[in-house]
Amino acid sequence: MDMQLKLDGTLWHVETGRFPDGAVWAKVKGDLPSSASLMQIRATAMKNMDDFMLLAQLVEAVRHGCDVRFSHLELPWLPYARQDRHMQPGDSFALKVFASLLNTLAFDKVWVLDPHSEAAAAAIDNLVAIPQERCLLQSETLSAALRAGELLLAAPDAGALKKIYAVTRAVGATTFATLTKQRDAATGALTGFRLVDGDVEGKAVLIVDDLCDAGGTFIGSAQVLRDAGARSVSLYVTHGLFSKGVDNLLEQGIDRIYTTSSLARADIATDKVEVIDIEKIYRA
Repeated sequence: MDMQLKLDGTLWHVETGRFPDGAVWAKVKGDLPSSASLMQIRATAMKNMDDFMLLAQLVEAVRHGCDVRFSHLELPWLPYARQDRHMQPGDSFALKVFASLLNTLAFDKVWVLDPHSEAAAAAIDNLVAIPQERCLLQSETLSAALRAGELLLAAPDAGALKKIYAVTRAVGATTFATLTKQRDAATGALTGFRLVDGDVEGKAVLIVDDLCDAGGTFIGSAQVLRDAGARSVSLYVTHGLFSKGVDNLLEQGIDRIYTTSSLARADIATDKVEVIDIEKIYRA
């Protein structure tokens, strides 16, 4: 995780580390001011509870030495967002657990990019969701192509439908393609990929979703789209975990990938992979 601290717009250096017993530590370098109107912290690529402890320690360190009036957290990727309900007997509503801990830090605003679930807004106090279309359109390449009608949007499953409507409205499109699939809740296995709506023959298609992990959904969707005559298939995901690497997608039917730096490293960018800087999104 990368943490950035600003007090009234001034950037402060933050050091982090780990004690021999495994416990993590965070420290602000320099003499803190006695007071500040606004504390802004950006915690990029938070993934585990050690990362949460670093954030919590940073907040405590600043408030211990500085009277802060307002506190904002920029949390580009929301950890545990995929575990947004009890899925099977015996499992946990992990997002609720994480949110209860985050809420103890008492941020006045928590800015999240394209949260996976609407449950996030109910679980996290003062959450401000920056929607998918705001993130996607910070790519000049995608913005120009979509507004010119050069790309047909595609929702890979029912879960992406609500967001694809918003993207369609934002770029002035009149139609999009819809796919479906089946996922085994116990094993995660994917089957039954189908194109259920939209004419993709001869068209350049852009699949749009919030997250790519291993990429099975998009590889299966790309095959269906190509079988239906799509000329090319590109992929936009706000959060690119890419646990099997981007080449796993590029070698199995995806021509070009667009994502943000919420999780993906900037150094994965190539002529086939564009990484949108989250700084640009937050500024916008």
